[in-house]
Amino acid sequence: MWTPTKNQKYGVVIYNFDQDEVPQALHLDVGETVQVLEECRGWYRGFSTRNRNVKGIFPAQFIHLKPFKIDNEGLYETVTPVEDPVVQEAASVLREWGQIWKNLYVLLGTSQGDQELWDAVRKAMMDVADWRKQLITGTLTSDQIAQLKLKITSKIDWGNRKLGLDLVPRVDGEMVDPDAVSVVELHQVHVQSAEASQSHSQGLGTLAKRKERRKVLSHHLFFCMRDFSYHLGEDAEIFFSLYDAQKAKFISERFLVKLSKEGFSNYVEKIHSNCTIFTDLGSGDLASDLYIVAHVVRVGRMLFSESVKKMSSHNYRRPYGIALFRLAQSVLQGGEGEVELTGKLFTSDEKDFWQLPELVLKKQSNKYSIMSNNASYGLVVSVKVVHGELEQATKENPLLLKNVCVTKKLGFSDVIMPGDVRNDLYVTLNSGEFERGGKSVGKNIEVTVLTLDAEGQALQAIYSGMGHEGTPEYSSMIMYHNNSPRWNERLKVAIPIDQFAGAHLRLEYRHCSTRERNEKKLFGFSFVRLMDDDGGTTLRDGSHELCVYKCDERGRLSNPMEYLNMPFLSKEAVDCIYSLPFQRSPKESIIIDTLLCSTKLTQNVDLLSLLRWRSTPDGIGETLSRLTRVDGAETVKFLQDVLDALFAMFSTDDGNSTQHSGHVFQALVFIFSLLEDSKFEHFKPVMDAYITGHFAAALVYKGLISCVKHLSDLCPQTEKQEAIMRCFRSLEYIFKFIIQSRLLFARATGGQNEDSFRVDVDSLFESFAHMLNMHLENIQASQVTLLEHLQGACDQLCRVLSPGEVANHLSNLFNATPVESTRDLTRAKLHAMKNSVNSPIYDDDEGRGLLLETICTHLRQHLDSRLELTLCGEVLSDIVILTHKHIKKYSHKLPATLHQDVEMIMRTLFDVVVQVILTLERSAPSSDSCTLAPDVMGLAHLLTALKTQFVPIHASMTLGSFFLGSMDEEIRGTLVACLMGILQLMGESHYSKLWEAHMISGTHHLRHLLHSTIVLLADLVRAAVFPSDWFVMRMVTNYTILAAMQEIAQPLISTFLKQGRFDNQLWSSYLNLAVGFLTQPCLQLEHFSQQKRHKVLERYNDMRVLMGFQILSMWRELDDHRLHFIPGMVGPFLEVTLVPEPELRKATLPIFFDMMQAEQQAKGSFKQVETELIDKLDILVSENKGDDEYRQLFNTMEHLSAVLLERVRSNDPVWRESGTAFINSVTRLLERLLDYRNVMQGDENCDKRMSCTVNLLNFYKNEVNRQEMYIRYIYKLHDLHVPAGNFTEAAFTLQLHANQLAWTQRMLHADHLYPAQTETQRKELIYMKIIDNFDKGKCWEQGIPLLEELATQYRTRLFDYQKLSEVLKRQATFYEKILSGKRYDNEYFRVGFYGLGLPLFVRNKVFIYRGLEYEQIGAFTQRIQTEFPQAKMLSHNTPPDDTIRSSDAQYIQICAVKTLTEPNPMFDGVEVDERILKYYSNNHVRRFVYDRPTYRGPADKDNEFKNLWIERITYTTEFELPGILKWFEVVDQKMDQLCPPQYACETVERNNKQIRQITLHYRANPQDNIQPFTMRLQGTIDAAVNGGVAKYQDAFFGPDYLVMYPENADHVNRLKVLLSDQTMILENALDLHGKIAPSANQPLHRRLVDVFEGLRNKVRKMCSTPQSQRSTSSLQSTPPPPPTHRRADSDPATEFRRTGSIVNSPLPPLPSDKGAVSTSSSSTSGHSSQRSSQASSLYAHFHSASHDDELYAKPQEWDSGIGSQRDSRPRSAYISDSRGSSPKSLSKSLNNDYMIVPPPKLSDESQRWRHSRPPSPHTTRSSGIHDSLNTSWSDSHGSEESLPPLPPRVGERQTRSVSLGGEDDAPPPVLPKRMGKKCASPAMFGCDQLVGDGVDGCSSSGGGLSNGFPASTPGTPPLLSPRNHRTPPPPPIPPKSISTPLTPLSPPTCFSLNTSAEDLTPTMPTNLYIGTLDETQHSLLENYSVPPRLQPHPPPSP
Repeated sequence: MWTPTKNQKYGVVIYNFDQDEVPQALHLDVGETVQVLEECRGWYRGFSTRNRNVKGIFPAQFIHLKPFKIDNEGLYETVTPVEDPVVQEAASVLREWGQIWKNLYVLLGTSQGDQELWDAVRKAMMDVADWRKQLITGTLTSDQIAQLKLKITSKIDWGNRKLGLDLVPRVDGEMVDPDAVSVVELHQVHVQSAEASQSHSQGLGTLAKRKERRKVLSHHLFFCMRDFSYHLGEDAEIFFSLYDAQKAKFISERFLVKLSKEGFSNYVEKIHSNCTIFTDLGSGDLASDLYIVAHVVRVGRMLFSESVKKMSSHNYRRPYGIALFRLAQSVLQGGEGEVELTGKLFTSDEKDFWQLPELVLKKQSNKYSIMSNNASYGLVVSVKVVHGELEQATKENPLLLKNVCVTKKLGFSDVIMPGDVRNDLYVTLNSGEFERGGKSVGKNIEVTVLTLDAEGQALQAIYSGMGHEGTPEYSSMIMYHNNSPRWNERLKVAIPIDQFAGAHLRLEYRHCSTRERNEKKLFGFSFVRLMDDDGGTTLRDGSHELCVYKCDERGRLSNPMEYLNMPFLSKEAVDCIYSLPFQRSPKESIIIDTLLCSTKLTQNVDLLSLLRWRSTPDGIGETLSRLTRVDGAETVKFLQDVLDALFAMFSTDDGNSTQHSGHVFQALVFIFSLLEDSKFEHFKPVMDAYITGHFAAALVYKGLISCVKHLSDLCPQTEKQEAIMRCFRSLEYIFKFIIQSRLLFARATGGQNEDSFRVDVDSLFESFAHMLNMHLENIQASQVTLLEHLQGACDQLCRVLSPGEVANHLSNLFNATPVESTRDLTRAKLHAMKNSVNSPIYDDDEGRGLLLETICTHLRQHLDSRLELTLCGEVLSDIVILTHKHIKKYSHKLPATLHQDVEMIMRTLFDVVVQVILTLERSAPSSDSCTLAPDVMGLAHLLTALKTQFVPIHASMTLGSFFLGSMDEEIRGTLVACLMGILQLMGESHYSKLWEAHMISGTHHLRHLLHSTIVLLADLVRAAVFPSDWFVMRMVTNYTILAAMQEIAQPLISTFLKQGRFDNQLWSSYLNLAVGFLTQPCLQLEHFSQQKRHKVLERYNDMRVLMGFQILSMWRELDDHRLHFIPGMVGPFLEVTLVPEPELRKATLPIFFDMMQAEQQAKGSFKQVETELIDKLDILVSENKGDDEYRQLFNTMEHLSAVLLERVRSNDPVWRESGTAFINSVTRLLERLLDYRNVMQGDENCDKRMSCTVNLLNFYKNEVNRQEMYIRYIYKLHDLHVPAGNFTEAAFTLQLHANQLAWTQRMLHADHLYPAQTETQRKELIYMKIIDNFDKGKCWEQGIPLLEELATQYRTRLFDYQKLSEVLKRQATFYEKILSGKRYDNEYFRVGFYGLGLPLFVRNKVFIYRGLEYEQIGAFTQRIQTEFPQAKMLSHNTPPDDTIRSSDAQYIQICAVKTLTEPNPMFDGVEVDERILKYYSNNHVRRFVYDRPTYRGPADKDNEFKNLWIERITYTTEFELPGILKWFEVVDQKMDQLCPPQYACETVERNNKQIRQITLHYRANPQDNIQPFTMRLQGTIDAAVNGGVAKYQDAFFGPDYLVMYPENADHVNRLKVLLSDQTMILENALDLHGKIAPSANQPLHRRLVDVFEGLRNKVRKMCSTPQSQRSTSSLQSTPPPPPTHRRADSDPATEFRRTGSIVNSPLPPLPSDKGAVSTSSSSTSGHSSQRSSQASSLYAHFHSASHDDELYAKPQEWDSGIGSQRDSRPRSAYISDSRGSSPKSLSKSLNNDYMIVPPPKLSDESQRWRHSRPPSPHTTRSSGIHDSLNTSWSDSHGSEESLPPLPPRVGERQTRSVSLGGEDDAPPPVLPKRMGKKCASPAMFGCDQLVGDGVDGCSSSGGGLSNGFPASTPGTPPLLSPRNHRTPPPPPIPPKSISTPLTPLSPPTCFSLNTSAEDLTPTMPTNLYIGTLDETQHSLLENYSVPPRLQPHPPPSP
């Protein structure tokens, strides 16, 4: 049994769980978190936090339980883990980033991929995961944990910003709870978090009240010597110190590392002996050019020699070299961690050793050299900078700094800490001058420095370098043979403070011999007293020249008293006149430098005199005056003693003032001001400690108050304000002493003189108020200073006075300060107010009440005058934040004082804050920019109206554009946050009081307030007030606005609706605001992640739903006033229905019914609602970019239709019918708009956009009759066509607009496309655009009627002969282009779309597409697949079953079709140029044919033609092509069957026609190149010999055929007649050929004659019946040919001109027994039909296959080497003549039959047929442009009734083939032999694809294969694809391509048609006869899927 869990609520999945066999199992992945609801026997039931809606069961052992806490316990409880918030956040972030990271990975390799971002996110995730792991382990110190948390949160913020996620508001690195803080406080956190995130800093956002991170004033440099590779041979000392190259001086003590002669590797004296830390570096030091200088000193013999092995008895310190290490800024800033540095040693002459660092830095290389070294390195050190106090730095880096010796800075650091005790004297041995002493060379002088006390006892106080203990003496370096040595050696002398007074330094000078046995010889000494005789001041810092006294015995120096009384400075010895115990050497001296760093000793006489003031009371005044000249560092070191002395002098023992009280007060003020210096700010605690622990002057308070008041009163009377300003700056410490003194007095006297003290304080503040109220320029600085430092005094006063009293004093001062004062004074006052709000006074109820009233009043005045808005915003922010905190303290009822405080803020500031935000941008850049819509006022007008009248607010009306102009973002954000904070504080009672307060002055005041507030809130909702990633801030703001709107609704209903004062503008503004709120992007929860959505719903619910029901509530209240909101609110309410919340939709949709009902009742119709709804729907879809929310609109409108239909049908029958029609119409519009919306983006969707646009323009014209919308979409369609290059379609589209216009003078309004003009002018302009597009699209026939219409207007109505001449010229140009222009006949394709996954406009429909120029079926298929990437191409052309049609997938079928031209009686009996006729064969067509071969009965393996049938399907489209689209839907289809002999007749008749035509040509033009003629004859005669006729004979002329198929007798007899005719035609042709053939061709001619004789005999035998005796039935079944059109250019003298040589042309290859196709595809491709997507030759071979084969509809590309030429150049290059027309155009004529012999006489019936055929629609075409959308087609069947259909063309693409005069009469090619391997199917194997002339004998340009399925199924695709079915073999006697048999190696050539006989230009190689096997191969591979065994090998990859 399942039981609810209590202690198991939250856990983490530790194993994957996915067992589908377990009922209700919940799929879980490792790392998911789950919430457990119930448990049962080792199983849990619950849900994953990823998807809380799916609940299931899972094993308990798969879950690791974690501690948790429960919020809102019960049904809607929330369980959260009890763990560190940062750990929890890191886990949440990793889950969120993980999903994004996966998506980024998927995009890699695409155009949208970003490898760099993917890598960055991966690294960030790894870092966060690793740091989180470290936090969880719990092995870190608290400091390490704090630092690690900052790193984690910093990285999270960085990643969120990188990925565009929401900003996380933080305080000290932890997320802020928005419920716990005010909106204003939350805004401040967001600002600071954003700044921290942008700057990559670790100090993340903090609250405004949090102290700023203290500036780091101290820095330290950790140093460690790592290696020393030089070999000195003796011991060494290395001194390291810091050197400032800019100041050219050392700034630190020396650190000493001692090395033994064995080297550094053997140096182990003690731990850390080679490490130190240079402390107390200031920021200025780090910014300087710092170096570490290493001085290397050798300790040993005077002169070192490797050969001397004996130990030296004396160790002398000798200079060796230096090294320098530059500290880069990156190292000094501590950004690189510990850095290793390497340096070489430099050396120089000993006399320059003292300045060697400077020489190296100055690069004076002539004075130094680099020491050689065997190692690659020299001296290696490492450094690292640490920041902060040394103690804290040591804690943070314990392993690095623990037990490391400290090397201090020379002098005090930038900050002197109160606890520092230091007493260091630094002595530098600078230089000396000594006598030679009778020697020829200089002395080797060694200076020994000793520290001695008064008794002569040595002190262990000398430090040559840090890191070693102090010594009593120190020996200097020895400069060899130098009497003027310069050492520059610095020592530290650290003498205890109690021994410092009598201590002195003694310097002893000795000469050191180079001889080892000689001792050092003393020859003199010097000394220095460290303090003066009276023990007051120490030796002054600086350089001192010391006397050198002669002495050669050290025993004489044992008693210091003998020499201490002598002068020690040279300048003092000059004046010495008494005898001395020691003789001074006047020519000898030594110079030393001293520097004292002591916190106990002073060198300042003035300070000493102050401390000893009682000894010289008469000099007090002078002493006090000199105090200001004392260095501040000296003063603060003795702060306590100085203050004691000063207060002792300030008053007498009874509290009365003294004569020095004024000077003492000035001295006190001076000391107080010192503490404001950053260098001494750390002494403030010392001062505070002194006040509380040592200060004892209980009687000085009265005197201090008196002094301050005196200066305040004196302020207006003096020009010198410095002393007064210094006093005001020190008010805090002055009052600290006043209050402490008063407390001491009160404690001693029991609180006496309390009233007197209050009077004094009152008097002082009155003096302040009087001074602040003055308007004097000279005291302004003092006034500002007083206000800036006033709060410190008030805070101290609170210790003895009540907060209310202090608040009263402050209020008086604020009120005394004039409102209209200088900016500095105003800012100072606002700062003082800010300080007072943040003081303890504000925490007291009484004090807060007094301050709030005063401050709010002043803020209102400043806001009203727009002064100091930033500061006003800061003050108001603090007020709101603190008030919110006080309210938060009370969980239940608030005290009355807080209610009053909120009311005070609201009543004083609410309206003015609203007005300030609205008017901040009153001075917008220009008034034009303020006009957002025709019905929206500019901002300036709006703001003016707000104060005088009330204007409507519209949905498009926002102030965001104004705000983003010149308004400062910070001010705007602060004020908006303050307004939200005020709204957050207000309760229902506050709103009521606000409305009542404004109603007192009249209704217009309340209306003004409401309207201003609504305008502002609307802007906040619509404009980007806060950045998009401030999600938390936006949600809190929205929640506040939602609550405010519910309160604003109350006065709208009570005052402006029910009391007869209905205000339409207010209500419209409110409703638009509500809709804007509901539809804003940041509330669309469906776009959020599951986790984010859950958080929002948990905290705020779905605010859209809440606002939606608020709208419904307000709408119900309107009742009879609803008509005012029609049609204005139709669009906004429509947006509400977009919210995918079922309950909200269900409740909102009836609003439309209410609108319809209201308008119906008022006006009798609801036309306005209908019009507006349609307009808004169109706008909503058109303006939507990039999201998918409008997909939800369709479901919405379906629901709308259902809801409204229910309401309409149950309502008034008067408008029931129109209402139902309207709703259905809107639903249909929605379908079209949604389709349009889904394809608005992407180049691949261009064709879809065109279809959707046509659907919409048809809807607007035919269903709702909206002409402006109709025209709008016409131009949208035009703008889609032009970039796509569809100029013809663009012209037809524009013609739709032109058809709407008439030739009148009616004026038309201007729009974005056309200016204001007459209807005639606009129509003329559109006509010119149409004509230009027809010209670009090479559709000149369509442009000519428009030019004629324009010419008529210019000639008969406008009489504009100039334009008339231009139009006529252009018309003539069009006629010329028809004859000479190059144009390509586009291919046509049938495309079927199946499946419910496709858009509605193509779903389960069939279309005929007009291909692009030069587009073949392969490219077309790829283009369709690009448009529908999700669609699957069907692998067969059988009709799809219902499963496919009803599936949710997408399927597409594609095949090529041929045009079926309608007979055009307009050309009957007229000689028409083929170039004119060619256009009509491929344009203005609605019918298209598709042929498919089938087999009936058993297959004959030796002759496949017996059972070959052709199924011909004819498709009829809705409109003509071309039209306004490149495709139209198929509306009808039918199927015909062609029997085998009928198909044979078609092919033989077509070949005969071709031979007749070429014979006629060469009879008229015998001088032309004979090669084409020869090739035609050879291709026919030679091919026939190879068995073609035999195949016909075997198939149809056998004795059994007519017995089996008697119904085909007519076709068989006709075939015999045609074959017999062919022999006669060939005979005449050969006769002509023999006459005109040149001698070189005569051998070939004779061979052809011989071959022909055999052919003729065979035909005579086969057709034994003479022609005169043919059966009547045969002749009757063969009707006469249709009326012919004689071409105007058919004159034999001009019709054909060919180039090339027959002699050099190879014989065409014969078909092989394996069914291989010809290898000259490139030769044929140039002359195949332009619609070669079905076939390219007269005959194409079909390969048999089983009926069950899956035949693919995808095109096969011919990529073999021999076929690669096919696509290597434009096809037009192969087919054009010199005039630009296709050679085909001269030969092809509709139903044209050129005969050499006279045609048979026509019967009377046939004559009647010629004259009774109904006219074609083309003959009745008007001169105007035909509107393809409105044309009603009438199918003509006359031709079918009188003529049996000719056999279909074999896939021939007529307009691409090179016709030589008889193309349609060519005999069939040779039947190829059967393949060696028998096919699996009984179907026959052949190679010819069939092309028909179409029905009624007219030559069809679209011949193809019939599909073989019932014609009763319109739109059904063919059963088999023409690209993959085995094409039927042709009838017998297939002629071979004529090619030259004599020279097979010479390349064949084609010809170009030229206008003169002389211009014979060879072009590319080709076979001229269309029926070659080359084209068979081309046709098969382009239109059929050839079995793999027959396909050519693919080419190698490039």
